[in-house]
Formats: sequence, C-alpha cells, structure tokens
Amino acid sequence: MLTPSPTLPNYGYLWWLNTGPAANPDLPSSAFSAMGAGSNVIWIDPDHDLVVVARWIDKTALEGFLLRVVQALRS
Repeated sequence: MLTPSPTLPNYGYLWWLNTGPAANPDLPSSAFSAMGAGSNVIWIDPDHDLVVVARWIDKTALEGFLLRVVQALRS
C-alpha cells in the first residue's frame, strides 16, 4: 500500500505518497493521502498519529492547509 509504484514514485496502491521528485520536504515523508471526487482529501501522518479529513477543499489551498497543520503540531 505504501510502497511506491515502479512507474510513479509518489503513488502506492490507491494512496498518494510524499516521496519521489514530487515530495514536499515541509511535510513528513511518512505521510500519505487519498483524494476523491469534489476535492475530498484524507491525509494521514502516522508519525503524529493524525488523520485529517478535508471536504470540498480548493485544490490550490490544500498544500497551504497541510503546512499549517504540520506547523501547529510543531508549536
């Protein structure tokens, strides 16, 4: 599930991974997410025992939102 596919290093079995060239270095490398219709997102950060569900979020706002979540964890 969390093993990168041979052709796409940021995709596992039905999960987007924070690995490979598309990885965001400001987010945990162990984090992964699922994205569904209507920009519904499930983001999982196992290092912090955290699951975030964002419903109908603007795709352009998602990265900033997740960065704020991670920043709040560090505070």
